Amino acid sequence: MSGQVDARAAYDAIADWYADYITGPAVGFAARAGEALVRVLGPGRGLCWDLACGTGVYADLVRDLGWTLVGSDISLGQLRHAAGRMPVVAADATRLPLAPGAVRAVTSVLCHTDVEDYAALCRSAAAALAPAGRFVHVGVHPCFIGAFVDGSDPERLVTTPGYWRRARTHAGWADGIRARVGAVHLTLGDLFQAVTAAGLMVDTVQELGEPTPDVLAIGAHKLTTGARHAEASESVAGAMTHVAFEG
Repeated sequence: MSGQVDARAAYDAIADWYADYITGPAVGFAARAGEALVRVLGPGRGLCWDLACGTGVYADLVRDLGWTLVGSDISLGQLRHAAGRMPVVAADATRLPLAPGAVRAVTSVLCHTDVEDYAALCRSAAAALAPAGRFVHVGVHPCFIGAFVDGSDPERLVTTPGYWRRARTHAGWADGIRARVGAVHLTLGDLFQAVTAAGLMVDTVQELGEPTPDVLAIGAHKLTTGARHAEASESVAGAMTHVAFEG
């Protein structure tokens, strides 16, 4: 819980700045994340829960797909901005205030670097999903974005030791959101393990960004009880055989 409290305080302090940042200097990256969200979530009906909605900048995209949207966030400052875009609830993403099977879809957009225990978030999302419900993760690409990557030259990425360092850090960013609130790092394996261990079967992966992808999106569906038992022993590597990679 301490990490979530820290995130709340950090984002409350910069909520107004972030609302301008995500629609200003970061608008290109935000647009790629939104495109990934649309591709992987897809059209649908029923309740979709955005579990770390921030300022709610993706609300219209989700509604345009046919979903009924509700957002939650731990930061009241962020929710103050999101409330004009959708119904909102103050909640910890790792403990959603939802009955089991209450929603048809859960989205997690640009938040895994803010959560100390992303596996707990995935378990919370899976519990809230109806059978065959959809979970969508959209985040920075863990192989190419992080404190261990120097991207100051747009023509070349330079990696340094640090891929295996998972603790929150402010190092590596001179400006932008991560210079202000820091970032937790998940390896690619950590990320897929968090999703599949929650009982979610990965079915889609999207990578966006040129010349090197900076956005990674994962689509998964909740396994029924029978399917979960049949596939309980399947490893992350095995799950990857079901993934459709698309550029």
